[in-house]
Amino acid sequence: MNKTKRFMYVAAGGSLALMFLFFVLMVNTAENDYMTLGVTFMTICYHFTIRLFIGNYMRKLPLSRFNPETWRFRERRFERVLYKILHVHKWKKFIPSYDDSEFSFKNQTFCDVARVTCRAETVHGLCVLASLVTICFSTWFGAFLVFLITGILGALVDLVCIIVQRYNRPRLLRAMNRERTIK
Repeated sequence: MNKTKRFMYVAAGGSLALMFLFFVLMVNTAENDYMTLGVTFMTICYHFTIRLFIGNYMRKLPLSRFNPETWRFRERRFERVLYKILHVHKWKKFIPSYDDSEFSFKNQTFCDVARVTCRAETVHGLCVLASLVTICFSTWFGAFLVFLITGILGALVDLVCIIVQRYNRPRLLRAMNRERTIK
């Protein structure tokens, strides 16, 4: 298990345990600070758990369902300019991946890795939506601004991952097409 995967499971489990601890302390002491801490760890637990759930579910789908040449995954005109402005080529290597082996060319073709980027983009797109769902938590717990900020920050983390997938895919497709013409 790589560091990113381990961190996500530890963060989800640890925040779940802390959430229960603080909710039990809140009930037994009627202390509002415990409620705040309980809701904080509940939100952290939600963010990590929903990402693990979505990612693990999507990994069960066959890669053949993700076609990098469809309209949805194709590069848009504005993207190259945007990626140049954002200097994606300089920082993309620092973004961790859940499973490095999925992006390795040792056992996979360019097409397989391009399909993996499509699946990863889909996973992170769903996680963006799931992050914004936390704003609804304010209905039950109040503190709208806190849930708005954490929802937006969670969505931004996933948007960074989407940018990296979309930045890499055209290069993979060019390599895939070169590979096809050689054969």
